[in-house]
Amino acid sequence: MSRALKAPFKDYEGIKSKDKYIRLTKSMMDNENFKKLKPSTVIVYMYMKLWANGEKEFDYSKSLGSKVVSQMTYTNAIKELIEKGFIERVYFSDGGGHRPNCYKFSDKWTKNLPF
Repeated sequence: MSRALKAPFKDYEGIKSKDKYIRLTKSMMDNENFKKLKPSTVIVYMYMKLWANGEKEFDYSKSLGSKVVSQMTYTNAIKELIEKGFIERVYFSDGGGHRPNCYKFSDKWTKNLPF
């Protein structure tokens, strides 16, 4: 069995020929719940997907999110992602022990629930 070769990125997709990437499907982009997310929330979500590296459950600290957007914007984005069913909090760190928060991606956003 041979491994499928990955096509290299095009010049307009980035400056590195071998780079990390995320999966973002058309059905997600067409979903009303996704369309209603604030732009900054979408950015935080995409960075979370990049950081998770394909894993469903992942650690993500406020300091990581604050490299992308302000701390307040990051906090609001996390709340929105949880409320709208894109992520769930597995572990909440109160700052003691310097352990980051743990999240997992959720499919609740697909259920067309009233958010």
